[in-house]
Amino acid sequence: MTTRRRSLNQNAVSAVIGVIIMVAMTVAMAAVAYAYFTGMIGEQKKAAPAISFTPSASEKTIIVTTADVDTNWNDINITITNATSFTYITKTGLVNAGDTIYLKTEQILRGKVTVTFRHIPTNSFLGSYIIENV
Repeated sequence: MTTRRRSLNQNAVSAVIGVIIMVAMTVAMAAVAYAYFTGMIGEQKKAAPAISFTPSASEKTIIVTTADVDTNWNDINITITNATSFTYITKTGLVNAGDTIYLKTEQILRGKVTVTFRHIPTNSFLGSYIIENV
């Protein structure tokens, strides 16, 4: 009869240590995935600016009452609609308190119009105002 000899590798890591390392790697990967998907790492979402408007039906204007610092008009979509059509008003520069939108001179729609403000980067609704007899 032949006897088999078993050779033991003295350099191997024990099975318990291997399992602990694999569990630690799994927990670390889960923590990174959680942080990424909840927005804690990666691209930060831009918040919509705080802008308040005051419409004046008698003057046919909309005046910016307050605005966050460094808010740009290029990031604001101003849509004017009436019963049959729509158009856009384009403004440039920074949004400042006191900026005025003159509905009689800056757009071609007449009658009862709805002016809607939307922040383009966040697609956030900023306000909507109805002005009659433009």
